[in-house]
Amino acid sequence: MKLALVSDPDTGNGIAGIKYVLDALGTSSKRIGYIASQPDPVRDYYLATQHMYSKLGDKLDCYLELESGFNETSLKQLLACDAIHLSGGDTYRFLKWLKYRDLLPVLNQYVTDGGALIGVSAGAMIMTPSIDTAILCGDANYVGLQDLSGLSLVPFHFVPHVSLAEKTSVVAMELAAISADLSRVYFCGDNTSLVIIDGELVELGEPFLWVMNEIKPA
Repeated sequence: MKLALVSDPDTGNGIAGIKYVLDALGTSSKRIGYIASQPDPVRDYYLATQHMYSKLGDKLDCYLELESGFNETSLKQLLACDAIHLSGGDTYRFLKWLKYRDLLPVLNQYVTDGGALIGVSAGAMIMTPSIDTAILCGDANYVGLQDLSGLSLVPFHFVPHVSLAEKTSVVAMELAAISADLSRVYFCGDNTSLVIIDGELVELGEPFLWVMNEIKPA
């Protein structure tokens, strides 16, 4: 299993987390697929991400939209890639459409078969057991999503864009109010990434691990 959970790819440890996973694939130049969290008509975010991967020596050339632009041909091309990039954006909307297209089991199988998954912000939260923590980084459930369960590829939850200075007992109280299932939560500032390679967790930057009934630095 090769995973990267990235808060912000425009930071040193953000790009380092992505590179770590791509290097673990072993091939010299990787082909990357991209799943858009919501429609991007002029592909501003896609093109910026494409440029980022180009600087790493890899090729992002497969774009999948989940809403009106969805098609099976693009999905097949995506699943043939060495790695898939789950973009940032509206976490609730992203997960709603992944579920609508029944792609959670497809992505789970992709990872099981050796593909790498790179989640940025919303994309990273979707890789965890649920997106219950999305409210802590400012997202709101405007799409009325009822089932917040995610891919469950990791045994913890993830909160991007939150720095160490903001980790207080108040946050712990908020977590307890959100869900009793939030027993392990990683808070990651922008310059932070978590990488999992075949079961081994690598922390880049200064993540903060909140554990039920205990607060301690990771």
